[in-house]
Amino acid sequence: MIIALLVTACGNGGNQKDTANSGSGNTPATGEAGTATGEKVKLKFTFWGSPQEKKAVEDAIKAFEAKNPNVTIDSIHIPGTDFLQKLNAMIAGNEAPDLSYSAAWKLKMGEEGLIYNFFDLMKDDPSIKKEDYLQYAWWNWDTDKSAGPYQASVVPSLMYNADLFKEAGVELPPTKAEEAWQWDEFVETAKKLTLDRNGKHPDDPGFDPKNIKQYGVKYSLSWLSYMPLVLSNGGDYLIGGKEFGLSKPEATEAIQKIADLINVHHVAPSPVQASSIPAPATALQSKKVAMVIDGSWNHLDLSKANINWGVGVLPVLKDYKTFFLGGSLIIFKSSKHPKEAWEFSKFLTDPQNVLELHQGLWMPQLKQWYEDPKLVDSWANEELPGRPAGFQDAVMRSTYEHAEPSPENNVRNFVEIDAAVTAGLDQVWLSTKTAAEAMKEVEAKVKPLIQGTYLK
Repeated sequence: MIIALLVTACGNGGNQKDTANSGSGNTPATGEAGTATGEKVKLKFTFWGSPQEKKAVEDAIKAFEAKNPNVTIDSIHIPGTDFLQKLNAMIAGNEAPDLSYSAAWKLKMGEEGLIYNFFDLMKDDPSIKKEDYLQYAWWNWDTDKSAGPYQASVVPSLMYNADLFKEAGVELPPTKAEEAWQWDEFVETAKKLTLDRNGKHPDDPGFDPKNIKQYGVKYSLSWLSYMPLVLSNGGDYLIGGKEFGLSKPEATEAIQKIADLINVHHVAPSPVQASSIPAPATALQSKKVAMVIDGSWNHLDLSKANINWGVGVLPVLKDYKTFFLGGSLIIFKSSKHPKEAWEFSKFLTDPQNVLELHQGLWMPQLKQWYEDPKLVDSWANEELPGRPAGFQDAVMRSTYEHAEPSPENNVRNFVEIDAAVTAGLDQVWLSTKTAAEAMKEVEAKVKPLIQGTYLK
C-alpha cells in the first residue's frame, strides 16, 4: 500500500500539476452535461463490483447517456483486488480516468492535489446540500476539503440460516436494537448452533473442537466487525483523535471476547479454519456456519442463493453502536471534462438512478431515504429479495439511529495504521498473544503515525 501511495504521488503529471490549486476559481461550471457547446464528450470511468453490480452500473450509464446524448462513458471494470495498482499505473502514465470508484486511499490523493474538492464543486451547484446526507457520510481530508459523500452505504450485519435455528430449537436473533443480545446471550446461542462430527455441542462431554462440522458463527475479523463491539463497550479507534484507542481496556476487552469465540468457546473458526469455509452466502447455504457477522453487501448474494435466511441486530456489550461505510466517486483534476464528470457523478449517486442496487446491495446515503415512507418502501420493502423480514429494524433503523463515524473515513493515516493493527490482531486470533498484549505492542508502532481525525 505504501508503494502504491508513492506511485500516486509520483504520478502527478503535467496536466495534473497545472490544475492542482483548489478553490472556486478551479471549479467546473455545473448544469446539464454536454449542453453548453454541443461538443461530443467522452468520459473515462473506472469501477469495481460483482457481476450484478457491474450490470446495474452499466444500465445506469446507458440511462445517463440517453439523457445526455453528447456524452459517452468509457467504463472500465477492474477487480477490487487489482484496482489501486491499475489506477496508480494509469495516473503514472498520465492516463487517469475522469472519475472513479475509490476507497480510503483517496484522501492521500486529495492531499496531493490529484482530485477535486467536493465542497468547491458544491458551491456552484445548489442541487447538492451537505445537510441532505447522512451525518458521517463524508470523506474529508481537511476541515473544508472533501473527496465527496458516500456513493452508497453498506453496514456491518448479522445474517443467519433460519433453518439451522429451527433444527436446533433456538429463537431467531432479535431485530430491534433495544432487544439486542447481550454478549453472553450471543455466545450461548452460538454454542447451541455449533456441532462437532458426532453432533455434540461445545459444552457437551466429549466435544471435539478439532472436528467441527457446523460453527455457530463466522465472525469477520476485520475492523468492519470488531469495531461495533469496541464502540459498544465505550472504546474507539482513536481517543480524542490523539491516543491509540485499541490499546485501551474498553477496546481490548471487546477484541478479546471475539478471540474467545474461536479459542475458548469453539463456536467460530480461526483464520486457518476459515480459509476452507466459502464466502458468507455459500457458508450459510452449505450449513458450515449458522450465523455470519460481515458486511451487508452479502445480502445480494444471499438473495440469489437457495436459502431461508434472515438478519438480526449485532450483539452488544453495553450500548448499541454501529456505522455506515462506503466509497465515493472522485473526479480527477486531470479531466478535460470536469463539468460532465460532475453531472455523471451526481447521476450515479442518486439512489433513484441505481435503485436496483439499493434493493439488495447498497443502502442510500441521503437522509430522506430513511425518513420518507414512500422512499423507504422503494428500497427497503421486506418483500424485495434482498430485504428479508426484519430488515428495516435490524439493518436500516438500527444503523440510522445508532451510527458513529467509521474509522476508515475518519482516522488520518488509517491505511497505514490498520496494516499494523491487522498484523497484531492475527496473533490474537491465533491465541499466541492476548488482545491487551498485542495492542500494546501495536501502539508503540503506530504512535508516530497518529495525526488525528478528519471529521469534526
